[in-house]
Amino acid sequence: MDPSSSTPRGEVTAGEAEHEVLRIFADHGFPLNATLAEMLNEHHSHRTERRGAGFTQATRHLARFVNRRREAGEHPDFDALFAGVARAAPRHVLRLLPARLEREESRLLAAIVVDLAFPQAAFGAVVELPPWPEDLKIGTCPLAEKYFLELAEAFVRRKGQANVLVSRAGEPLLIEKLNLGDSHSCISVAPVILNGVVLPPGSLFGVHYEGSVGQRKNRVLPGEIIPIDRCSGFRFLRLSTLAVSPRYRERAFTAHFQAQVAAGLFAPGETTIEQLCRLAQGQI
Repeated sequence: MDPSSSTPRGEVTAGEAEHEVLRIFADHGFPLNATLAEMLNEHHSHRTERRGAGFTQATRHLARFVNRRREAGEHPDFDALFAGVARAAPRHVLRLLPARLEREESRLLAAIVVDLAFPQAAFGAVVELPPWPEDLKIGTCPLAEKYFLELAEAFVRRKGQANVLVSRAGEPLLIEKLNLGDSHSCISVAPVILNGVVLPPGSLFGVHYEGSVGQRKNRVLPGEIIPIDRCSGFRFLRLSTLAVSPRYRERAFTAHFQAQVAAGLFAPGETTIEQLCRLAQGQI
């Protein structure tokens, strides 16, 4: 393993001890539900060929909540995210917990949990995606990153397309792949909001639209520029391995990352979301 990806001194790898998200949330009166605890502590049942690893599974689990439309205010599934004792803790404390976490991947996951409890409104340059109310037939197995890793090097397989989904201002938000594994699978290259939850670059989505919605052809790669206003809706699937910087990727995704290496995916430990962002910018 490359020395740059080794675990920094003083930190343990996932599975060696209770995950810091679980510890910090519980210490402040917000113990996470038993399902998330099992996932984040890397129980063997979540480290399988289809599931990948516990952290991956935890982001899939949270996706179920993210995809539920709700009104402004507290998420109706608050009690499903936390143990009942969380009702007695001061709510303002919850908002502060992501900043108390040391690990990059912990902060990403904790921020999603906090937004589920206290939904965000669209703000600044962060664009809100329209939600799609139904499941989409798009896989999320540990090798789902395969074609996005190749796209980061501007490589598109024969008959494949890479559409760039843009905001009203023309800024790239997501890259959608067609005829490369499951079509209509997207990866975000900028923060976006879905149902009041801010999701980081490197999040996997499914998109639904009908007919021809492209605005124009890409500048270089096969594919089109698509305004998100022309899309019917999006579903959050999970965080991709690219959501975490290369140095901490193996620590965060454990068996999932190792499966990508074993399967010979292109540069799973070196590719960055910034490469995909530059690729998207180059098509505008």
